Amino acid sequence: MADLSNDISNSPAILAARGPHAAATPPPSAAGDGDGVLGRAPLETLVRAFWLNRLVVGAIVAICLVAALVLTLLLTPQYTSTARVKVNRVAENVSDVQGVEPNGTVLDYDEFYQTQYALLQSSSLSERVARSLNLAGDQEFLDAFDLKDDEDIVGAPPSRAIPAVGKVLRDHLTISPVRGSSLVDVRFSSPIPSLSKKIAGTWVNEFIATSIERQFSASNDARKFLQGQLEQLRKRLEDSERQFTAYANSSDIYNLPGRDDNGELTNGGTLVSTELAAMSSSLTVARANRVAAEGALQAGAGQVDDQTLTALRTQRADLSSQRAKLLTQFDSQYPPVVELTNQIKDIDNQIAQARGRLGSELRSQYTAAVKRENGLEQQVAQLKQRYRTEQQATVQYNILQREVDTNRELYRGLLQRYKEIGVAGVEPSRVQLIDAPELPDSPSSPNLPLNLLLGLVMGGALAAAYLLARQQIDRSLRDPADVKGVLGIPLLGTTPLIDSGEIVSELEDPKSATSEAYLSIGTRLDMATTHGFPKTLLLTSSTSAEGKTSSSYALASRLARTGSRVVLVDFDLRNPSVAQRLMLANEAGTSDFLTGSDDLQSLLVEGPLRGLFILPAGRMPPNPGELVASERTGRLITELSSLFDYVIVDAPPVLGLADAPVLAAATEGVVFVIEANKVRMRQLASSLERIRAGRAHVIGAIVTKLDERNSEYGYGYGYGYGYGRTEAQESA
Repeated sequence: MADLSNDISNSPAILAARGPHAAATPPPSAAGDGDGVLGRAPLETLVRAFWLNRLVVGAIVAICLVAALVLTLLLTPQYTSTARVKVNRVAENVSDVQGVEPNGTVLDYDEFYQTQYALLQSSSLSERVARSLNLAGDQEFLDAFDLKDDEDIVGAPPSRAIPAVGKVLRDHLTISPVRGSSLVDVRFSSPIPSLSKKIAGTWVNEFIATSIERQFSASNDARKFLQGQLEQLRKRLEDSERQFTAYANSSDIYNLPGRDDNGELTNGGTLVSTELAAMSSSLTVARANRVAAEGALQAGAGQVDDQTLTALRTQRADLSSQRAKLLTQFDSQYPPVVELTNQIKDIDNQIAQARGRLGSELRSQYTAAVKRENGLEQQVAQLKQRYRTEQQATVQYNILQREVDTNRELYRGLLQRYKEIGVAGVEPSRVQLIDAPELPDSPSSPNLPLNLLLGLVMGGALAAAYLLARQQIDRSLRDPADVKGVLGIPLLGTTPLIDSGEIVSELEDPKSATSEAYLSIGTRLDMATTHGFPKTLLLTSSTSAEGKTSSSYALASRLARTGSRVVLVDFDLRNPSVAQRLMLANEAGTSDFLTGSDDLQSLLVEGPLRGLFILPAGRMPPNPGELVASERTGRLITELSSLFDYVIVDAPPVLGLADAPVLAAATEGVVFVIEANKVRMRQLASSLERIRAGRAHVIGAIVTKLDERNSEYGYGYGYGYGYGRTEAQESA
């Protein structure tokens, strides 16, 4: 109660009553303080929406379940046969020779297997299966898939029938990779178990066959291509060798074979270069011999070391030694001395003759050495000339030789690859059958539990979509706390939903829920101003029939029961309802005073309670808007304020009319009546803006006609009404 009192005491009407020096407290923001819509938990909002629309949600889910059940019963049973194959990314390399297709280790994992899955579902494979089993003419197949009347298959040429059958096969085929492995399950479904098994087995066999054929086809294509390339290279090699030989013969270039360090035949150089090298070496030797002969000749014969001269010199030395030894004892005429002297002379003659022969030989050797050197120099000069000529011709010779070598290497490489591909073509297939398809003993579809679950999920999704659309469309006030949290005005109270004709009887019972509700509202209005209940109070709403007339009478009757003099003024000149609700005459009233009648007392009617007077709307004028906007409106309220303690004005609705803002400006405070679950929040906010634009003081709002839709917010039936009443009292 203290919090509500603070909310009311901070309202614009209270601040206006306190005067210009009162501290202004700003109204609550649209974001609220956690009690409004924006502060509500999403789960709570979802549960609330579900509960309010539980019948519609249940109907949607039930319809989906029934539809799933009916479709399940109407569908033809399908039997699925499964074959499991293994697809090796890396092929078994039996020959240890690289094949034509790239090795699996260099292939991207996902790319390789996605390619295999696509091949398993390819149109070419399905058409191959159709041809293998002759399904276009298989009556069992045509009856199973209801194709006996299909003009694209029955009676059509194979070029049109086979693709049509292949499309039917692909529509009933499922490829399911086994996660984390190289295994693949191939499933085929049909109304006949044996047909499913036959097609699944044939599908796998044809896939393996096509894999092998692709492998051999790739090898054969490569061999054919290499064979053509080899033939071209062979001709090119022969032509280049022929040109090379012809040029070498015409240019007198003769290459001599040689051997390298490994014993392999190599190019040993041309004949001219070989001769030139040999002649150059011989010339070097001849020069050395000539230099040696010249030195020996210059040194002379005495310095020539000869065995004969050496022996003669040795013999002469011995004889001279003997002669000298004899001369020490005998004279020169001594016969042995004379004999030795003669022998020495003979040896001297022999030495002279030998020295002469040696000098002649040295001159002859020198002459021969010079002659040989000159001859070799001439030959080397000639070979040099020939070599220079050959070098000029060798440029083209080397070009032709390189072309021959290149063609020979290319030919050898292609020939080797040609032989390797022939060996690699015999490797096994990458696809292997692991589990052959079996005959299914039970249908795989339709699956009743799964279909019901899908129907339930679909029903839930449709129901959720319905609730979301309903929530987006229906933005009316459901939680009374949104009055403060969203609209920014205090909540004075709420009232339950009752029949409009029972308001009088309900208020006569002080223990009724309606009486308790308006008692609580009146108590809060007693704290609305510094002097208590506002002297002049206007009640209005956004649209008609929101409960403002009932609320006006309820507040007026409460004040009358306290002994106060109260007048209830019906200012709804277009649709008056106060007199009708209280079963009073509506012959004269507000419209008469506004049109010029000054006898106010004659217009008043006593109400059902003591101290309560009613000023009916009177006859409907042709221009109610102009009458309300006239100066007599303020005069009427002023005169009524002087005659009564409280003036309660039942004003027309705000939207579409200009009456309510004009009347609100002439009263001390305004109570805004809102029917729960009816008017959108945007319309309520717009109505409040119109009232505030006329400088009216909105004290708060009353939320009326709460029902079970508002019960989850703590409002509705049983909210604080009849607290402490016994069951006997309620039935009395």
